[in-house]
Amino acid sequence: MNSNLNYLSNYQTFNNTQELNYHVKQHEQAHADKLNATDRNILRFIARYSVKYSGASHLKVGTIAEGVSKSVRTIARVLKRLESLGIIRRIGMIRPKSGGRGASIIQILPFDSEQMAERMSEPAADEEATETTDKRRHFENEPLCNRNISNTRTRDGELDGKAASKRGLSTAIPETIYEALTPYFDARGLYDTYGILLRAKASIDRRITLEDYGSEYVDVFYNVIRKYKLGQVRSLPGLLYSAWQKLTGEISRRIGRKDSVYFDWLA
Repeated sequence: MNSNLNYLSNYQTFNNTQELNYHVKQHEQAHADKLNATDRNILRFIARYSVKYSGASHLKVGTIAEGVSKSVRTIARVLKRLESLGIIRRIGMIRPKSGGRGASIIQILPFDSEQMAERMSEPAADEEATETTDKRRHFENEPLCNRNISNTRTRDGELDGKAASKRGLSTAIPETIYEALTPYFDARGLYDTYGILLRAKASIDRRITLEDYGSEYVDVFYNVIRKYKLGQVRSLPGLLYSAWQKLTGEISRRIGRKDSVYFDWLA
């Protein structure tokens, strides 16, 4: 294998390691019923070799087999499954000297929540397919997700996990956040994006409330959207997650400093 792997920068699928890790986790959660322990172990092995050029690696099947202590046949089968699920893409390479096939470049693909929703909603029978086609003609301009939410608020502002209409979400999401996000997304996109914000915040500091710091999270959102419109962002969900995580860390440190000053004064 060529020791100079700079060409892999042309195949990166993420901006940084945080985005890579986020999307690997999303793939694992979305396909929890289809991926066994071996599948996940192999995916994570590929991810570890895809850090320098986020999302891209040049790995031989034999190298993966040795790394996870599985047979070459098992690796080939798992790679095929990961590819069929839209988790990875393999790009065949030709050896420059011999002209034969070399090890493939493996790309870990961004998790696409909308594409996943479409797969999950695919009809299981022909008659269901006909009904779905008829409904699509009538609802083609409707949001992707238009079912009402029930028990919309739980602890820390989390949604109950059910799909929602924009009207339902307006009562579940803090007003500052809702007003900023709603022009850019349909109901499904709004639901997913708010979920990204909650996960990013909770991964750093659950004490922080969106009611108190919503405007700062909105400022970060607008900055990411500007980059996205300029074509500077490969994965909007991934960058939002990492940017909101970074902001949460900054707010958490500010809160910590204020607490420290307060207790010093009491002493």
